Amino acid sequence: MRITLNEVVQNARNLGYARRFPDRDDPRVRDGLIVPQVFPRFSVGKGASLFTLGSCFARELEEQLQEFSLPTRRLVVPTGERAGRPNGILNEYNPGTMCQRVEYAVKRATFESAGIAPENDGLIDLLLADYVNPATQERLMERRREVDEVYRALFQCDMVIVTLDAIEAWFDNLAGLYLNRIPPGAFLLANRDRFELHVMDFDETQSLLDRLIQGLIAIGLQRIILMVSPVCLESTYSGRDCAVANMYSKAVLVASAVGLSRLYSQVDYFPSYEIALSAGIESFQPDLLHLREDVSKIIAELLVRTYCSGDLRVDTVK
Repeated sequence: MRITLNEVVQNARNLGYARRFPDRDDPRVRDGLIVPQVFPRFSVGKGASLFTLGSCFARELEEQLQEFSLPTRRLVVPTGERAGRPNGILNEYNPGTMCQRVEYAVKRATFESAGIAPENDGLIDLLLADYVNPATQERLMERRREVDEVYRALFQCDMVIVTLDAIEAWFDNLAGLYLNRIPPGAFLLANRDRFELHVMDFDETQSLLDRLIQGLIAIGLQRIILMVSPVCLESTYSGRDCAVANMYSKAVLVASAVGLSRLYSQVDYFPSYEIALSAGIESFQPDLLHLREDVSKIIAELLVRTYCSGDLRVDTVK
């Protein structure tokens, strides 16, 4: 990126005091967190339809977005099928699964029976989030149709919020699909050439996210927010210490998301990751993986204040 002198001067005027890193007395420091200024290029009104795409952090944000219509909250999975949030089955953990999910929805295509593996006395869906109990083939296909129905709401949504999580992803060479979970151990060992782990670099990550954005724009979406989930990588197969692998993962995602927000007027980058990390491990629950609820609430409130105009209509893109 090259910036002319005129643009440098304009940037300095627009940012004001925010041009400098805050000290403890800076108004951007609140509740022990650094909350950067955000300059939105679009907004929606209260009551607008928002589609949240991403990992468990997307589900956490949903709980703070009660004044909006959220199609992703309509899916309720029976407690016997998966522990945790009723719609946690919608979690998408890497750019590959997010991209293919949007592209299939845009084409109104179905995954059919690809990405299914045996486990114990049933089958599991490798395209869905983990912690899902084995089920029959009939129930797996029914559940896929339920998820497809949720994604059809993309065509009527006013804004999409994408929470990027990690760059490590298992890939099924036979199906040509990214997976949301590691295949069961015995099945993985019996199919050594079928599955491989992708640790995405910047180019692959940005390419997948670019395809995702183009798919959303193709169906008329003009308001897309990219953010990076502060939730940490739980484990890694990259060969690095997990703390290092997590930081690398987040750095690649931040760089990709910021770069794409500069390429597309329909895309904004929201600094959820930067806000959470500004307080270090104090932002996290005792497991040091998930955010404290009050920190998630601060991030969600800033998101609403920044992108919500306060009425029931959808504003035009600026």
